[in-house]
Amino acid sequence: MSRLRFLVPALLALALAQSVSRASLVWRPGEGWSDESGGDISASSSRDQLEAAHKLEAEGQRDDAVKAYKALLRRWPLSFFAPEAQFRLGKILEDEADYQNAFKSFQTMVKKYPSSDYFEQAIGEQYRIANLYLAGEPQRVWKIPVGPSMDKTVDMYNQIIKNAPYGTYAAQAEFKIGLAREQQRKYTDAVDAYQKVLDNYPTSAVASNAQYQIGYAWMRAASSANYDQSAARKATEAFQDYMVRYPNSDKAAQAQENIQKLGHEQTQGALNIAQFYERQHDTRAAFIYYNEVVREDPNSPQAQLAKKRIQELRPLVEAMPGGAGPDGTPVAVATTSSAGTTGAPDTSSPDSLPGSTSTPTPASSSGPPAIDPLKTPGPTSEPTDSALPDPGAAANPSTTSNPAPGSSSATPASTPPSTNAAPVAAPTDTTPLPQ
Repeated sequence: MSRLRFLVPALLALALAQSVSRASLVWRPGEGWSDESGGDISASSSRDQLEAAHKLEAEGQRDDAVKAYKALLRRWPLSFFAPEAQFRLGKILEDEADYQNAFKSFQTMVKKYPSSDYFEQAIGEQYRIANLYLAGEPQRVWKIPVGPSMDKTVDMYNQIIKNAPYGTYAAQAEFKIGLAREQQRKYTDAVDAYQKVLDNYPTSAVASNAQYQIGYAWMRAASSANYDQSAARKATEAFQDYMVRYPNSDKAAQAQENIQKLGHEQTQGALNIAQFYERQHDTRAAFIYYNEVVREDPNSPQAQLAKKRIQELRPLVEAMPGGAGPDGTPVAVATTSSAGTTGAPDTSSPDSLPGSTSTPTPASSSGPPAIDPLKTPGPTSEPTDSALPDPGAAANPSTTSNPAPGSSSATPASTPPSTNAAPVAAPTDTTPLPQ
């Protein structure tokens, strides 16, 4: 009996607690279930709660407004006014320059309320925040600035595309990913992003800019380290495609100028290599590259010099095994492969030039010199959402000479001169941000 006397009150208390818990959840049409147990809510409906939060925000009491919006979301998470409360939370954080948390708040709104009228506005604010980081806004850890991070910026743009793959900001976000990758000097990744713009959004306002930037990114890739002729060719092809697709564009003249500049650099690069091999007394290799100079631009000053050297070197080349062919280049000496087949050696690179006694490089003796005609690219323009600037005329290239390591004082410099040219500034999209 004594145990029963203590058990009955305990059971009654538990039943009372459960009844109170059930009573705290109330269903209202248009608002869904609401938690009536909270003692910090004075409003009787989500509408009244939203109006109270608006009033606090208008009076500059942002901390109290944040609490009021959060209370609305906690008590009436399915109400008609919940999306606006979530959006206003993001805006307050954005106005306080807490951009990372603001971006997350807008993402919560997009994820929870995809049918809301605030869906497009939230993505627009996310795009605005990502643009700030692209322009150099530092990332923060515990409110301490730690510098910009293009990887995190790219993550933001990718999230915007994922939220609405064919929405208003998708094409622009993909284009901005390319600009971010260019800032990292990840030119192949930048080209991939620009190509996605052309593939997925061919009629967008930034499609023409993407085609131009493909050429620009390859142009920077060609100049980023040792001169890369394959990247230079890709840049030329991209600018040519741009002129075919957009002949009336305001950047068509700049594209043509870039093509001419790239051609000049390729011609100069071939001349530098020819002169290098001549200094190394590799007559056959020098003869090949002088002919390459003439083929690339027969009317250039470099070609005039190359023609003179071709005439002077021809008797020496003709006296070598194989001599010179009808086109003036040395005839390849037949070789036998390991499989027993006979063919001409590959002369596409100086490493396999026929008749070469050595293939020196400035650092060792395993290949041709490093050519760097575009070593120092100029800075790109700051990405904004204003009208695209003319991506700038580049500076005229200049030439310098550097001696090769290991060469003696009596030996001419074994590294050909390189030319430095500043590339054009990167354009930005023209789509204005939402107000």
